[in-house]
Amino acid sequence: MTHVIRWLAARASGERGQATVEYFLVILAATALAFIALKWLQSGSGGGLLSDLFGGVIKWVLGKF
Repeated sequence: MTHVIRWLAARASGERGQATVEYFLVILAATALAFIALKWLQSGSGGGLLSDLFGGVIKWVLGKF
């Protein structure tokens, strides 16, 4: 019986989907920041940082084999 009362209280509180919305907003913000950083790195301001980064990673990976 207690478990039914707890279930009803949880349903009545209306906070059941709040965590999902919070996760969505965090993912949305992270995506926006990644998009802005990618655009900055591809623009003239970032110079060749993006290509240097990927080139360094590829060189490091190939050096391991």
